[in-house]
Amino acid sequence: MNSSRKPIVRLPMARWLAIMVGMLMIQSLLWLLCGWVAFYSAWLGGLIFVIPNAYFTHRVFKHQGARLAPYMVNELFKGEAIKFSLTAVMFAAVFLLIEPVHVLALLFTFAVMVVTGAVVPWLVKPQQQR
Repeated sequence: MNSSRKPIVRLPMARWLAIMVGMLMIQSLLWLLCGWVAFYSAWLGGLIFVIPNAYFTHRVFKHQGARLAPYMVNELFKGEAIKFSLTAVMFAAVFLLIEPVHVLALLFTFAVMVVTGAVVPWLVKPQQQR
């Protein structure tokens, strides 16, 4: 083998998802102190963030390698549009179909999940494979 070859780096998507869901569970349980409505509103607010982002991540990273870079870029744009659409539809569905909703718990949990989503890549390092 050529020693100048770099190992393939695999992004730990399952670990990222596990951290996100764990953070969501902690936040939801803390909101349970304010009542059942706050608990499920916080849970829904977190899911509104986690589900579209998991879909986006799956869609973008299903192609790997330099030869597939154009496909990755294409999937990046499509995935981002679908992610934003899913987020908007999920917010609309919660506000239209769920009654009652603790709006502060829903929006605060969503906001904390956005910040967590930005921090998690620094906490979990990619794994090298051969």
